Amino acid sequence: MTGQGPTAADGADLRRQAEEHLRVREERDTAQLSEPDLHKLLHELQVHTLELELQDEQLRATRTEAETSLARYTELFDFAPIGYVTLSSSETICELNHAAARLLGRSRSRLVGLSFGALLQVDEHRALRALIGEALGTEAQQTRELTFEKEGSSALRLRLTASPLSTGERMILLALEDVTEMREAERSKDEFLAVLSHELRNPLTPLRNSLYILLQTAPADEPARRALAIIERQLSHLTRLVDDLLDVTRITRGKIRLHRTRVELGELARRALDDHHLSFESSGLRLEGRFEPGVYWVDGDPDRLAQVVTNLLNNAEKFTPRGGAVTVTLAREERRVRLSVRDSGVGVSPEALQRMFRPFAQAPQTIDRTRGGLGLGLAMVKGFVELHGGTVQLASEGQGRGAEVTVYLPLLPAPSPAVVETVAQPPGRVRRVLVIDDNRDTADSLQDALGLRGHTVEAAYDGPAGLERARTFHPEVVFCDIGLPGMDGYGVARAFRSDPALRDTRLVALTGYGMPDDLDRALAAGFDKHLTKPPSLDALERLLAGPPAARPAAAVAAEPPDAP
Repeated sequence: MTGQGPTAADGADLRRQAEEHLRVREERDTAQLSEPDLHKLLHELQVHTLELELQDEQLRATRTEAETSLARYTELFDFAPIGYVTLSSSETICELNHAAARLLGRSRSRLVGLSFGALLQVDEHRALRALIGEALGTEAQQTRELTFEKEGSSALRLRLTASPLSTGERMILLALEDVTEMREAERSKDEFLAVLSHELRNPLTPLRNSLYILLQTAPADEPARRALAIIERQLSHLTRLVDDLLDVTRITRGKIRLHRTRVELGELARRALDDHHLSFESSGLRLEGRFEPGVYWVDGDPDRLAQVVTNLLNNAEKFTPRGGAVTVTLAREERRVRLSVRDSGVGVSPEALQRMFRPFAQAPQTIDRTRGGLGLGLAMVKGFVELHGGTVQLASEGQGRGAEVTVYLPLLPAPSPAVVETVAQPPGRVRRVLVIDDNRDTADSLQDALGLRGHTVEAAYDGPAGLERARTFHPEVVFCDIGLPGMDGYGVARAFRSDPALRDTRLVALTGYGMPDDLDRALAAGFDKHLTKPPSLDALERLLAGPPAARPAAAVAAEPPDAP
């Protein structure tokens, strides 16, 4: 037997011995327990059983809560408004939500398992690897903007925020935010500022040169006359630029006030064509009007509607080369009037059509910017037309094939026959005028200009001096700046109205502040009229020729500001 291992018989014998020992021990232990001890043991067994049942219920409740939380997390993840993607350290997409799939332009099932880098433009792969490496290495959020290739669309600019996930594996959670429109807006702003700088600087050179010519030559000489014509053209151009900027700002802020009346659109359009005839002729363009017979009454502001037609004509002239044609059509369509301006010019590409009504949007320009402008014309047209309850459309068959802008406005019923009263314009009157402006050049030049038109004019350069001069000069009309040092224009107006000797003077605010709130504040301070700089001398002459009106507060408060 020596050297042999245990046999099966040995194992069976060993088990019998163990069972006998256990039976003897249990008999001994039971024999030692009294009846109270047995009851206590039974109670403890029952308590232990209940504890196990309670623990089982708690485990089931915890599991249910965990499943509910997981479902809630999954729902929040899936339907979050921000795109979320989880990546492995090798850039593989593990899961993503609906918003991320929409941003990336593919279904979730197609994206899971793909390399995230495969969706990027080729030159962005290194940036993605750097983003993931920095997030995992620093265990902190990292952010970058990357460009994606979206199927069936243009490139997409996304801001990626990478956060390391605290799991056993090295995982990354990416939050995706579309910044394409933001970047396009910033690019448009930069382009606009560059264009604005170009458009504002260009007139300064001929202005400066013309002023030099005027200083060096006799007023009657031909160079002086040409210089004056140049100054007038360039100042008109600068004024138009500022007017356009102010009008677009007012439209976007909802600050435009329409002075509505019954307007015959046919007559307004004919006048616009007459006004532009010589300009088109000098540009080598044919301007034609095709008006269906009849009259076209609309409820609108004649000045703003005239701006609509003028902007459309200016736009057509600007983008149509010599030898081309521009046609203006006016027709009735049920309860609307259709005004269209069609040109044979450079046209608009299909992708540019969608953005041409945005402020500062323009057709492509060469570096010389021969067509000029700020890209505000169509934006203003759209704003003014919609304020009149109308719509505007732009159509083009493509670059080099011309464009057509069509405006639709609601028609009014024809007015009942009535006698048209002709109101005679009052003859020009010589006035005593006081100019108050701290800019001496503005005050002195206005004093001289009005003096050349026969008025008696004096100037003061601050508020107290203006009040003192008024008490001895007794002006009929005062043109007063608002932004005066010390006592501003509002204070001057209140002082005039509180002085019995001056309270009936006609006060006109002549200022660079041209928003509707500025008008309200000027009228509240006591001004009769609010004009924005620079006013035309013809407008000032019409104001001076009229009678000094009384000041019914309700009437003047409703008067809209003059167009800058």
